[in-house]
Amino acid sequence: MDPYLLIFIALIVYLILIGLLKSIGVWKKEVDKNWINRCPKCKESLKRINRKKIDRIIEYLTFNIFGFKKYKCKKCSWKGLRWDKEKKLSKH
Repeated sequence: MDPYLLIFIALIVYLILIGLLKSIGVWKKEVDKNWINRCPKCKESLKRINRKKIDRIIEYLTFNIFGFKKYKCKKCSWKGLRWDKEKKLSKH
């Protein structure tokens, strides 16, 4: 089989997988009436922190479809990437 065709098929499957993950809400911000963004571990409030290089690499590997932001829990020190319901497009 043609290697270029295999690469193309793998890329299509990867894009479909990313789309499915986003559509089912994997890594999405958790919101309730008390918190705009809550911890997936202890359900307390999260605050934004600076991203590391690995977080930027993850963003590139997902073609920036999610628009990840990095958060840290104020209570249990959980750290991770989360995304909003709608990704805001920049106007350049």
